[in-house]
Amino acid sequence: MSADFWQVVNDAPDEGPMVLRKGLPLTAHDVRVEARRVQEFLAGATEPVFLYCEDAGNFLAALIGALSAGREVLLPGHAAPGYLREIGAIGARLLTDIDIGDDVRRVSVRTSAQSGPDKVLPFDGGTRVGFFTSGSTGEPKPCMKALRQLASEVNTHLALWGAPQGPVVGTVSHQHIYGLLFRVFWPLFAGRPIVAERQEMWEQVADIAQPDGVIVSSPAHLSRIPDNFSLPHRPALVFSSGGPLSAEAARDASAKLGRDAVEVLGSTETGGVAWRIQREPGAMWTALPGVEIESDSEGALAVRSPFTGASDFMAMGDRVTIASDGRFLLHARLDRTVKIEGKRVSLPRVEGALRGLQDIVDASAVDLPDKGGALGAVVALAPEGARLLDEMGRFRYSRHLRRVLSERLEPMERPRFWRFVVSIPENTQGKRKVADLRALFAASVPDLPNIVSREVGVDEARFDLELMPDLRWFDGHFPGQPILPGVAQLHIASSLAEEAWGIIATGSEMSRIKFRHVMQPGDLVTLMLVRNGADRLDFRYLQGDEVMASGAIKGVEQ
Repeated sequence: MSADFWQVVNDAPDEGPMVLRKGLPLTAHDVRVEARRVQEFLAGATEPVFLYCEDAGNFLAALIGALSAGREVLLPGHAAPGYLREIGAIGARLLTDIDIGDDVRRVSVRTSAQSGPDKVLPFDGGTRVGFFTSGSTGEPKPCMKALRQLASEVNTHLALWGAPQGPVVGTVSHQHIYGLLFRVFWPLFAGRPIVAERQEMWEQVADIAQPDGVIVSSPAHLSRIPDNFSLPHRPALVFSSGGPLSAEAARDASAKLGRDAVEVLGSTETGGVAWRIQREPGAMWTALPGVEIESDSEGALAVRSPFTGASDFMAMGDRVTIASDGRFLLHARLDRTVKIEGKRVSLPRVEGALRGLQDIVDASAVDLPDKGGALGAVVALAPEGARLLDEMGRFRYSRHLRRVLSERLEPMERPRFWRFVVSIPENTQGKRKVADLRALFAASVPDLPNIVSREVGVDEARFDLELMPDLRWFDGHFPGQPILPGVAQLHIASSLAEEAWGIIATGSEMSRIKFRHVMQPGDLVTLMLVRNGADRLDFRYLQGDEVMASGAIKGVEQ
């Protein structure tokens, strides 16, 4: 029997745990008390409210209260100040638990000693939740979902996967539809407590893993599980959504987590569409119960289901091949929306944000498969931008642009790789071809940092270095937390000694090697080299006066 949202909320036993915060329970009574408080201060008005909470327990209470007050609830995808201003999530219209201004509405579920009735009256009418997506213009727009649509989908997943028996641990945000359905609604409808905290690091996942637990993750996280990682308990289920996992990432995640990932295909507009378990390349997708699929006139996947809110088929933009048994294969997208770290990124939106900067005359954004699907930007600069580029250098200027864009764009929307050009390449028809844009980024990956300045003497040398993010040493070491490994520090010291004096450090013996502090992408460091006798090279890496690493390499040849 399918459960109703209000029935689930109000039938939960008063003293039963509804949320786990740092391992400690908050009861259904605690959540409903805060929900009633939210409902009371929102009562009497009709305009939509915005809801952004880091804590899933606070989020749930505010969602219940706002819907009970008859308000439509809009969920910002992130909390960058410029983005919140852009969508109108300001002042008393914003319900939140983060420090973002004095005039917002604060939400916080606490252990409550308040007695008496705590049931939350459902609003007598339709209630809707809005998720922000990028439309054809690239600007954020809300995609509204009726509460019954969300309930219908979570009941489908309950029937397909069963109720979670252990805690549902998520590396994804509940501000997006996938995180809301799997991290919050699925355990809620199953009568299991919701884990309040998002676990962004795999070490955090391991810390709270329990027998029969579930991991709700994404390709961005599952493709970056550290080497030698293991969980204390094998999870009952691992979910991934936001984009297809590569076959390599699927195999690696399965080996490290002890469970094959269930990939769920869908979008904000369509809801869930299909699922697969990828044990070999080319694994096909199976439609979820109640979902119909077809290939439209352009060869794109089209979907009709109870989760879309529409009676007609809805195109998804992915080219598709449908087999005779109804399963299907996905191919490249047909539009200018790409997946970066498992999230949809509108290239027109990124380009619009770049063109809105006074430094920039024109810009094109492109995804770069050869660089792990990262985002690149090809930029034509105004005179002021060209002056800053000349003063700051390519690396520091691109960091400056990323900082400026952080006011409006999420991290995955900000380009990681940059090319500054006089004009952006176009063909004879005036069109910009993806292959031409990607070709600008096709240079080999550097293994030495950018040298800002150097001073070379007879036996001593100083190099001021910029550790660019595209140094090959950062790739995979470590996923999600790149640092410059010790072997790279030795390689750089040896290579620059050869450049300075023509000597080759064979490394037959090393001594006094100390790696004191980590060096990360974007760091500015100083490398001091000293020729100590005929066969020894001493090195020190500094940030200011602080020694980051030091040591001696014996075995030096002319």
